[in-house]
Amino acid sequence: MITYILALLAGTAYGLMVGIVPAAGATTGLVALFPAMVLLQSVDPYLVVVFVMAIVASSTTGDTFASVLLGIPGANSSAATMVDGFPLAQQGKAGYALSAAITTSTLNGLIFGALTFFLLPYYKDFITLAPIDGGVGQAELFAFCIMAFVTVGFISNKFWLRSSVALAVGIFISLIGVDPVSAAPRFTFGWEFLEGDGSGGGVPMIPLMAGLFAMPEMITTLQTKLLTAKPASNGQVIDGIKVSLKEWKLSLRGGFIGAVVGFLPGIGGSISDWLAYGQTVASNPNEKFGNGNIKGVIGPEGSNNAQKATSMIPTVLFGIPGAPFAVIIIGLFGAVGFDLSLDSTGVLADREFFTAMTFGFLAATLLTGIVCLLLIKQIAKIVSVPYMYYFPIVVALIVWATYTSGFDTYGIENVILLVFFTLLGLIMKKYHFSRPALMIGFILGSKIEGLSLQTMQLFNIGGYPLLKLKELFGYHVGSRQLDLALQPGRDLLSHPTFVGIAVLTIIIFLWGWRNKGKIDYA
Repeated sequence: MITYILALLAGTAYGLMVGIVPAAGATTGLVALFPAMVLLQSVDPYLVVVFVMAIVASSTTGDTFASVLLGIPGANSSAATMVDGFPLAQQGKAGYALSAAITTSTLNGLIFGALTFFLLPYYKDFITLAPIDGGVGQAELFAFCIMAFVTVGFISNKFWLRSSVALAVGIFISLIGVDPVSAAPRFTFGWEFLEGDGSGGGVPMIPLMAGLFAMPEMITTLQTKLLTAKPASNGQVIDGIKVSLKEWKLSLRGGFIGAVVGFLPGIGGSISDWLAYGQTVASNPNEKFGNGNIKGVIGPEGSNNAQKATSMIPTVLFGIPGAPFAVIIIGLFGAVGFDLSLDSTGVLADREFFTAMTFGFLAATLLTGIVCLLLIKQIAKIVSVPYMYYFPIVVALIVWATYTSGFDTYGIENVILLVFFTLLGLIMKKYHFSRPALMIGFILGSKIEGLSLQTMQLFNIGGYPLLKLKELFGYHVGSRQLDLALQPGRDLLSHPTFVGIAVLTIIIFLWGWRNKGKIDYA
């Protein structure tokens, strides 16, 4: 048990440090761990799970400091907090804003984290049922992938056409490497590196994720003129805690929004943050926001840790990342033997794995909340250090993580890709192309290729074999193939989970289409 506690303390300290760095956040902090992969592989893998989950929880709470004190988000998920939090800090109420934010984030993290992680081991009983009884099979996984595509395309960005382009680019990148059927190079343009990077070929995950998400935020923040708020006051901490508890309904609504968004794959904290803020403004029509309304801090902060918790549901059960940081978690956990993928069920039976996740997230959430409330004034001094001093350190860690992820064989090539995807990320950020959409396309592109073929060959809808759709394009389909798709239990309308996901996907599409002019979270 003592080793679990040490892993918890180390993860919490590291995550809090990463969280208070402007524009860093959980994704950047997790990417920077890859140089230590050899060390992580040498210890108990369950300690790595505790360590990583502690980083996620503590960095999510810690990123509030930069948002409130500097007016620059510690991560995307704290951007909306800045709108009213920074004006409060400029008015000399930094302690008030920070304590309200930390209390709200901590309590919602504990509530929705408990609901997620304590129940997560039992979800395996659901997904291992026969599809006709409500379980999950190939068709359900295919439908879930389509829902992920629709979600990032029509909710995460008002520029839905640009999101669709980004999604297509992500799918194309995922197909680079070696054709799984013919074993021939595919879209490698003669670059041997893309045929085998030491982990199966294709474009590596680390340079793509670091380039698309971490580096653009760091560079953009460096170009921003920093305004420092007035120092935090310890005398305001109690008042901030009280107002957070007083506005518990607003806090829980934010947590519920974060929990729902976290479950939808690929969205991330930024949209839940802004949706919660929008809900706060809409529910208080007679109040002004943007000039220092504490409700504008409590609402979005309620969603932060709740979103991080529930985003682990699609990540663990299906290997579909619930947020950008979850992609890195899939890589880190995979390196120590925990395979999170669409076709893996082994980890679902590992109770110790779920215990480590639960302990790491919940204990770190509570510990971080207590430490931050007790040391608000001291932590605020760290945030006031000029950004130019720690920018090169963080960038060096990212570059080193990218280099070492090449297994000492393709380190330089990985750094070249990091530069390429950094430029691509900056362009996408500037012109509002959805980076989460590209990420989901990259993660699911090759998987959905196989799932779509299986679904078409094996199933029917209301007695109509999906395979007959090929006849529309001039292909001949044999009677034996059609008979296979018409066997008992193959009608997708008799699969409750498939129908449910299909209906939810349609709702998401229609809602996103109707509100596409109001949402901009690229």
